[in-house]
Amino acid sequence: MQKAVKITCLVASVALCLVAMASAQTSVTLTGVSGQVYDGIYVSPYYATVGGVANTPVICDDFGDDSFLNSTWNASVTSFSNINSSNTAWGLAGANTALYGAVGYLTNLILSAAPGSTTQVIDTFALWAVFDPKGVEQYLASHPVTSGPLTTAALCSAIFGTSGCTSATAVAGGLLYTAENSGYTAGQFNLVVLTPDLTGTSKLCTAESGNCVAQEFISISVPEGGTTAAYLLLAGSCCLGAIFLRSRQGLAVRTIT
Repeated sequence: MQKAVKITCLVASVALCLVAMASAQTSVTLTGVSGQVYDGIYVSPYYATVGGVANTPVICDDFGDDSFLNSTWNASVTSFSNINSSNTAWGLAGANTALYGAVGYLTNLILSAAPGSTTQVIDTFALWAVFDPKGVEQYLASHPVTSGPLTTAALCSAIFGTSGCTSATAVAGGLLYTAENSGYTAGQFNLVVLTPDLTGTSKLCTAESGNCVAQEFISISVPEGGTTAAYLLLAGSCCLGAIFLRSRQGLAVRTIT
């Protein structure tokens, strides 16, 4: 009976450890933009103070909501390995896991592209189109750029693989199709999702409902500051407790306008 109780405590401690790491929250303040503007919109990456860590690069995946410089909000921090249909802003009937794979793929491209490049513009709009393809296509079609190094018609073709801004359906040959069918791997970046909480609560906003105080962002890593650090400390304590129990038994972690 004593051994059974110890094993139960071990399982409970490990579970608490995992819950603490999966449900960490932190403060986010949007502090800067990359300087590149296309068709009236700043493109990724942006910069934020996340969990007390300044100048953290963040990538936006929400085309419908707005974020404003120097605004602050609380966000839930979720690692890509822990994403499910209820712990991020985009539920999409449980399909978000696969779609966040496309977000991860495109985030890696944005962070690897030359700052201010045309490639970064295409990658950013393609990422926005993962969750809101019709919104992106309609915006570009109604705000045409007809001259310069990248027209909106060429941008739509690069994203959706079709001629101009005439369809939001991703087809082979377009970047969106490639991202959605490539299979995401972590690669060189350790990515997490920063999902805004509803104002005054600890509940996540829902981007499809348009009730987010800010956009959802992707961060390179979990900054260990503020409330996040407390959660990680709790998680570490839980893990140490689990290890102690184990050793005692001898049983063999929109656009900015």
